[in-house]
Amino acid sequence: MNYSTLFKDNAKVAQVGIIGANGGFGYSFLAQVPRMQDSLSLRVICDLDMDVSRKLLESLKYDSSRFHPCRNQRDIEQALKTDDPIIILEDGTLLPFCKIDVLVEATGSPEVSSVMAQACLKQGIHVCMVSKEADCVSGPYLYNLARQHNCVYAIAAGDQPANLIQLLSWVKMLGLEIIACGKSSEYDFVYDLETGVFEFQGQTAVLPDLADHWHLDGMQTLKQRSRILSDFPQFAVPDYCEMNVVSNATGLKPSCDRFHYPVCRVEELADIYIPVEDGGVLTKTGVVDVFNNLRRPDEASFAGGVFVIVRCHDEKVWSLLRAKGHVVSRNGKYACMYLPYHFMGVEAPLSVVNAFRLGLSTYDACTHQAIMLATAERDFKQGERMDLRGHHRLLDDVHVQLLSAQDAPVDAAPYYLIAGRTLTKDVRKGQTITIDMLDLDGSELERMYREGRSVCVTAAF
Repeated sequence: MNYSTLFKDNAKVAQVGIIGANGGFGYSFLAQVPRMQDSLSLRVICDLDMDVSRKLLESLKYDSSRFHPCRNQRDIEQALKTDDPIIILEDGTLLPFCKIDVLVEATGSPEVSSVMAQACLKQGIHVCMVSKEADCVSGPYLYNLARQHNCVYAIAAGDQPANLIQLLSWVKMLGLEIIACGKSSEYDFVYDLETGVFEFQGQTAVLPDLADHWHLDGMQTLKQRSRILSDFPQFAVPDYCEMNVVSNATGLKPSCDRFHYPVCRVEELADIYIPVEDGGVLTKTGVVDVFNNLRRPDEASFAGGVFVIVRCHDEKVWSLLRAKGHVVSRNGKYACMYLPYHFMGVEAPLSVVNAFRLGLSTYDACTHQAIMLATAERDFKQGERMDLRGHHRLLDDVHVQLLSAQDAPVDAAPYYLIAGRTLTKDVRKGQTITIDMLDLDGSELERMYREGRSVCVTAAF
């Protein structure tokens, strides 16, 4: 596919709004927009502090004469009478009045994200969702709402879910059988074989024993690596969220409740994510999973990458591809196709252009195929508030799982529906948090989740 020819007969410029602009994704998106003047123009930036938004735009060399701080609909009407305005908002409810074509939603707040997306879709405004925390709860509802209003709801390119769904669609178009797919966890495990020094996010340790298990020798190697690295985190909540999004979009199911999370090298993936009868870890196929990428300091990162394991359909074809350096299993029956990157807001504009000019979504279908559950790791008391913390949007003192929708308790509360809610009941250690344990009075997110679960659509993959 050639993007220049794909869009050459459509010269329309999309007027774009972004909410949640001051994070890393928002910054990289805003830095990219001026480089795509033939396709995009920034119309609105919305965040909690107008002065911060203005300074952000100034740092990116946007023309300050275009800036129009607006606090109500009348201010917006006046701004729209000027030439090529950039409207600066603090109130997201004003977004539908700004004459934007596409909203990029990047707040990361499940309730806010979902409500803002809903308001824009009802006005025929396309939505590119960056906030995966919202999408895994309200995505199926929002996708179907967009169809009702003849517009597009999409996951924004630039993060693992959209990139993996795109890769899966390419594999599916080629007619290859999908055995498994997934991503690496957020940060690489880096090991120097010569010095025995292991590094993870600035933490270091001397682990000479790891060198003895550098080469894969059956699944026992994975157990030994995990044991040696037990002082370092080997799973992350955002991974479950992202694979929830992929499962909802494709119908591929979680491989197991907590994922396998092998500590492994990229070249080993086609020997690991295969059925147990062939020496791998899978008890079923057509699944999503996550691995921890182990590499040398001089090797390129896979943190942010995605992969698909396929069944080799012809021995000679895949022998040729193995000779070219492609990752094929030792038994020659499976192969790994992968993209070792994502580029955040640098590539997100492609989702905007696809939605506006071509009416294309990341999704082919979107239903609740999997649900993130939260199980109490301690006793909670009625009245405790379940707030998210940190960049990775975590709930404290809960154990996360990703179950297929059929296997999850009917009344289980999705992880990100719990966020910011007060408990209406005591929760015992080991209990799964259910919807009736939460103060959800007036929650639009709960309504969207319930309506989304009532929609039955054939899985895309």
